[in-house]
Amino acid sequence: MPAWLSGKSATTGTATESAGDTHLSLARESLRELLSDERVPQEIRALLAEDYQQVQAMLDKLEHGHIHIAVFGRVSVGKSALVNALLGEQRFSTSPLHGETRTVQSGQWREFHDGNVYLIDTPGIN
Repeated sequence: MPAWLSGKSATTGTATESAGDTHLSLARESLRELLSDERVPQEIRALLAEDYQQVQAMLDKLEHGHIHIAVFGRVSVGKSALVNALLGEQRFSTSPLHGETRTVQSGQWREFHDGNVYLIDTPGIN
């Protein structure tokens, strides 16, 4: 049974390990188990090739300590301004006009650990 399903981790946490570290370890372990699950027939894997690539990309981000945080919400509620404030610079365009952000953009948040946190600004949802 996969560790995530049983609620137990195959890796033993230490007393000093934070809850966040425990969750990251469990996520990495779960993704590895999903990718290596031999019970999934090859023909199903072939049909789900794109999905498996996305899971591998998620695992790669976790392995390298990358965290991606997307900000989303209604049009013109201040998503870009929030991300700019967190980044400490005017990286993303803001405007009093409706719907200034038209494409997904990201910026590296250097205030957190070693800069492996990426903030993603998204267009508003109508």
